[in-house]
Amino acid sequence: MPKVEIKNHKVQIGSKSIPLFSGEVHYWRLNPANWRAILERVKEMGLSVIATYIPWEYHELSRGKFDFTGKTDPQRNLKAFLELVREVGLYLIIRPGPYIYSEWTNDGVPDYAHKYHRLHREFQKPAEEYVREVLKVIKPFFASRASGNIILLQADNEIDPWPDLFGAQYGLNDKPGLFQEFLSQKYQRNIQELNLQWGTHYKKFDEARPFIAAALENRWDYALSGEKELRRNMDYFEFKHDYSSRYAKWIVGLYRGLGVDIPIYLNVYPFLYAQDWKNFQQIADMVGIDLYPYNELSEDIYEPRKVMDKVRYLRTISPVSYIAEFQSGVWHGRHYQLGLMTPNHYRLLSLSALLAGCQGWNWYMLVNRDNWYMSPINEWGKVRPELFGMFKSITSLEKRIDPARLKKLTNVSVTFNRMQYASKTFLSDCPVLHSLYKADVDYEFFDSFSGNIKKPILFYSGNQWLDRASQECLRKYVRDGGILVVFQDFPRKDDYFSPLNALGLAEPDSILFEFQWMLRFSLDGQTSVDVRSQPFIFDKVDGKAIQADLGPYGKKNIGYLKTLGKGRVLHLGVQPNAEIVNRILDFFNIPRYSQSQSAGVKTAIFEGANGKHVLVAVNPNEEAHTAEIALKVDKKRRFSKALDLLTGKAYKLTSNSLVISVPRKDGTVIELH
Repeated sequence: MPKVEIKNHKVQIGSKSIPLFSGEVHYWRLNPANWRAILERVKEMGLSVIATYIPWEYHELSRGKFDFTGKTDPQRNLKAFLELVREVGLYLIIRPGPYIYSEWTNDGVPDYAHKYHRLHREFQKPAEEYVREVLKVIKPFFASRASGNIILLQADNEIDPWPDLFGAQYGLNDKPGLFQEFLSQKYQRNIQELNLQWGTHYKKFDEARPFIAAALENRWDYALSGEKELRRNMDYFEFKHDYSSRYAKWIVGLYRGLGVDIPIYLNVYPFLYAQDWKNFQQIADMVGIDLYPYNELSEDIYEPRKVMDKVRYLRTISPVSYIAEFQSGVWHGRHYQLGLMTPNHYRLLSLSALLAGCQGWNWYMLVNRDNWYMSPINEWGKVRPELFGMFKSITSLEKRIDPARLKKLTNVSVTFNRMQYASKTFLSDCPVLHSLYKADVDYEFFDSFSGNIKKPILFYSGNQWLDRASQECLRKYVRDGGILVVFQDFPRKDDYFSPLNALGLAEPDSILFEFQWMLRFSLDGQTSVDVRSQPFIFDKVDGKAIQADLGPYGKKNIGYLKTLGKGRVLHLGVQPNAEIVNRILDFFNIPRYSQSQSAGVKTAIFEGANGKHVLVAVNPNEEAHTAEIALKVDKKRRFSKALDLLTGKAYKLTSNSLVISVPRKDGTVIELH
């Protein structure tokens, strides 16, 4: 039997590699008479993989009685659908639940089981019975069997404790429950320690309730009471992470114990409020995110970057940066908020994901169904030409560039701490991320828990608090030879808000806060940088002082550069902007492999096979932009040819720079030789 595994960012079946680009098709929502026509349209689009849920609630007619062969309704004939998919020549990603959500009755779970949360025995017992039954049908089709075509299995769906439904069972209301048990274990049954951290006066853990805040103040000098509330809020999110991870371990273990020998993955929300992506990756073979942004990434000015940042963070976690549900249409109700999904939107979204380093996705939904709009294929196997053509062109592009084999070229990384994000103190307008974005400096994320992904220079983008392990991770990065850049926000406390400054960063002696100062300062003693800021003033510094001219107030130290082990730390007491970011990279001789000279166009460059490189450029703005792109792969290499893979246009290269025009809310991919 062939071995099926995740390898080189693809699914490997023996010696054959399957790229993870697919589309969702829900057999039980479609007339079986149309199944073949629909699958033929999928192949015509150029895809070789589809995905489908299996709805427990629909296949269990009564407690313990199942129909997977269409005896009661042809649309229940899962076995026939699997046989047809294999006959047509498509691979399959199977998503049997127990939960599927998907605008289905009880999220895909029968009434009697839906009353209980996922860790409750009254849920797990029937869920195990269902899993046993559905595996009897799907296991013969696993790619680990002769002529099998199921290459991946998703265990459950977006595992979420759902406090709005089950909060009373967790102890979030009147009676104690799992939440209090979690706190007791975390604080080692020491109620005094809990009271110390929360600022409460409980006599026993059964009295404890969470403090749930939608957003908490993220100021460097927030009051002590704010810290207590934040710690209480963080404990609540840690409880949700713990719950989701415990269930994920149970459901993945159940599938493995029942003989599933193909890769298992878990899908997560595009945020960290309910699931800890890193913990999930330790449980499953792969983690994928679900992305449903606003039309043309228009929620706010930060959405284009936020979409790309989610893919960037996933690259630090999963062996495949995989979007498990990639917007292809929208469910009923949400279409009022997200707007009309145009071909232009799908192209911008797809290219933005590729720019960030996405290596695979599953278009959800590729085929329309009830409660869903704006997919490229309808329920009868007919195409929507304006959408179908765009999806086909992106599929053709994916085959040509093979994203799984592309190596992203960047020397820059940015810190990312998942607990800061989960507690909602990692803000959308993070000045470091926004400055890099405006400067068109491509970057990877550096996960402060794992140390992935390391680059020569690292910008700190977090809060004033950071757990001890993460601070030590940053310290090790510098001592091993890295360059760490810190601005006004820097780690000075641990995540329990006790003083901790593992990097030995200087506290400012004063802050000029009355109004914004126009400052001029230099990193190298020659080239000055202008910035409007409320600067930190350091009377004494350890290392080389960086001074700014404050006019009538004279020259003041607004930062310093110091050595730590084999590396260096640059601490600037100003807020960053695009110019400062570029000057810092110049000062440390950090090359940018591709950089747009127009603020409107964002780029990334990848190294491919046979000396070819791939440049991805997007313009998320409302107006068209013509941009000169500087290309600096290395000192010796010169590109001689540039071909637009979407339009077929050949570009002229001058001194390793390229001038391109990108329409509004659009993008392109250019192959460089």
